[in-house]
Amino acid sequence: MSKYSVNQTVLREEKYLVEALKEMGYEVEVHSEGAQLNSYYAEQEAKAANIILRRQHLRGAYGDIGFTRQPDGQFSIVKDELDEYHGYGAKWLGHVQQLYKEKQTLAMARSKGYILKGREVVQTKEGQQVRLQFATRR
Repeated sequence: MSKYSVNQTVLREEKYLVEALKEMGYEVEVHSEGAQLNSYYAEQEAKAANIILRRQHLRGAYGDIGFTRQPDGQFSIVKDELDEYHGYGAKWLGHVQQLYKEKQTLAMARSKGYILKGREVVQTKEGQQVRLQFATRR
């Protein structure tokens, strides 16, 4: 039998997290008060989350994946530990965080008057890296 794992992330802003997950093609549920996560195993300890990806929309997943707001404002990710091995491990979370950071950076740049001039995806030893290039308005 598996169990839920809870891991801290660097994510803080719900808006950019939801946008990133939607860009990845997921159907996203947002619950301000939290909602219960469902698992393949009925006897698994119940967990709740504020942002939920339901397992029926996650290919090969054993349970829902959730993000829960912590008292310090950061989100932790809550998922079935078996899903680490079904495509929802550190690499997947890294991709979520990368898209989140891109959305956050674009919004901050726009608010300061910058214009996106270019976006480049570069392959590195650690995986893909996105480079954004901005210009000032004249």
